[in-house]
Amino acid sequence: MSEQSLVAEKFFFWLVIYSMIGWCYECVLESYRQKKIINRGFLNGPYCPIYGFGSLLDVIVLGWIKNPIVLFVTSAVLTTILEYITSVIMEKLFHVRWWDYNEFKFVLKGKVIDVGKFNINGRVCLVGALAFGTLSIILVFFLHPLIVLFTDKIPYPLFHYICAGLLLLIFTDTIVTVLAFSSFNDKLKALSANISQIKSDFKDNLDNRVQNSATYEKINGAYDKFVKNLNSQQIRLIKAFSQLRSIDYSKLSIDVKNFILRKKK
Repeated sequence: MSEQSLVAEKFFFWLVIYSMIGWCYECVLESYRQKKIINRGFLNGPYCPIYGFGSLLDVIVLGWIKNPIVLFVTSAVLTTILEYITSVIMEKLFHVRWWDYNEFKFVLKGKVIDVGKFNINGRVCLVGALAFGTLSIILVFFLHPLIVLFTDKIPYPLFHYICAGLLLLIFTDTIVTVLAFSSFNDKLKALSANISQIKSDFKDNLDNRVQNSATYEKINGAYDKFVKNLNSQQIRLIKAFSQLRSIDYSKLSIDVKNFILRKKK
């Protein structure tokens, strides 16, 4: 095995480790915000790759910086740019907005705190940038040296198989998740057409009181049928991302999410 291949495997291994740490961070943060246990993450496994890539950028690009203030500022900017780009790419791929800092609030001791008050298009926010900058200092100066020592102690043959297994696992997880969620917008489109037809059918045939009641029952039935036709991945992601909404059917996707939450209760 060449030196270049070993370095690539180490980078990948670190990416997975920091993705798992990022997943823990996201789960704790979102669970506290929603006051219930949240299994956060786009993929099924306990990892958020955006944190892995952000950490690698810190280690590879900024690891040489010794001044903590310089590291804090440059890392906050770099990781915020990564988050913004990730938001745009995922929105373009799935026609879904996964998070929006315009609506990112915490309730602390009965007081609502608008964490995302200073944001750019709802994709990144000041508090997030400050958090990333602080975490980057911890990563570069304290955590990563320990991870390097841990990595170097793993016997190479075992390390190679671990990396191969992790690569296969994450690749499979990604394919399964993407394929399963890709039909979500098409299902919303069909639901939108169904609801429009229901409203049209009742519009001219019933008086207002009966019309509203009958329409409600039909639409409620349409939502119920829609939710039953969602696959497990789609249900999981709707629950994992509280701010998830379709770009093409924004209000409808929010109504579906609220329907799922009401049904669960």
